[in-house]
Amino acid sequence: DLFIEWPLDSAQGYHGPVQRVVIELKLVRKAPEATEQQGLRQTAAYARHVGADEAHLVLFDRRPDTPWDARIWQREAVQDGVPVSVWGA
Repeated sequence: DLFIEWPLDSAQGYHGPVQRVVIELKLVRKAPEATEQQGLRQTAAYARHVGADEAHLVLFDRRPDTPWDARIWQREAVQDGVPVSVWGA
């Protein structure tokens, strides 16, 4: 899991406006839907807690029977009112 924060105005630094991004990483081993739902809930709660401007959930599919072209995708989701970009990897 990763929380990134950087100033938007170099003159003001962290005393001015900042950009906040939350990135949650999950490994898919068996049930992709359950892993995604758990990840969405966790990502949204963390983003709300830190006041993030962006939230991303990356799902690494470790199932050996899943072809690579099915593992790579992206979509937008909303969890508890928080927009989350969901990425398959």
